[in-house]
Amino acid sequence: MSLSRERLKAYAKLKQKKYRFLHKQFLVEGLHGIRDIVRADEDGKLIDAVIHTADFAKEEMNEKLIITLRHRGVKVYEVPKTDIERLSETVTNQEIVAVVHQWGFKLDTALHQMTPQLIVALDTVREPGNLGAIIRTCDWFGVNTLLLGKGTVEIWNPKVIRSAVGSMVHIPFVEDVDLPSTLPLLRSKGYFIGGTSVHGGVSIHDAVPELPAVIVFGNESDGISHEVLNTIDELLTIPKFGRAESLNVGVSAGVILSAIRLYASNDTEGK
Repeated sequence: MSLSRERLKAYAKLKQKKYRFLHKQFLVEGLHGIRDIVRADEDGKLIDAVIHTADFAKEEMNEKLIITLRHRGVKVYEVPKTDIERLSETVTNQEIVAVVHQWGFKLDTALHQMTPQLIVALDTVREPGNLGAIIRTCDWFGVNTLLLGKGTVEIWNPKVIRSAVGSMVHIPFVEDVDLPSTLPLLRSKGYFIGGTSVHGGVSIHDAVPELPAVIVFGNESDGISHEVLNTIDELLTIPKFGRAESLNVGVSAGVILSAIRLYASNDTEGK
């Protein structure tokens, strides 16, 4: 199938946030990320188009992927490497790019995925690298729902996609959540609302929350906002043994979620 200059230009615009928002699509580069979406896309509705080079299709495994996509009704275009470079955000690309429809959940839908639930909420986390790390960490520790509070970096940011698209397909997430109004609602449904803090909180080793629980992680520089702090039941902190001033928010998420899952596992075994 031939890719017109106009369509190539339209796809390339998806590198910009305003066009991703307008068209509700985003770009996924590389074989690994695209295969993750193919495996998760049971209905065959997420991938709109795939653009690849002739060299990419020469490998048998890659050719099988292209055949699978065609059978699903995906538009597949073979193009020169220069066209792939127009779509790519990386210096060294894998010569395949997919145009993918955005997805997401409404809060009510996400909350019915599993009980009891472990929910992570992000309050204005702005760095794409941190969001990507948190998404992977949430996937590792079996977080049931991820709430992206207002002001948090766009989940469709290319840096987030490159680092976490394989985990994004596993975790129900809700975008643009008004946390000051949503957290009290969750408390009324029986959720413990825990916040994270570098100073002044209770050690996670001494006060591991029981499920169902929501754990809120705040902005990299300013922490949790005052509006969200007013909705929190208890602040949790990670004990410090060295001299570093703070932990990266992605690292903090890993430590705290690990403690919660370990406690929940031990508690279950003891009953």
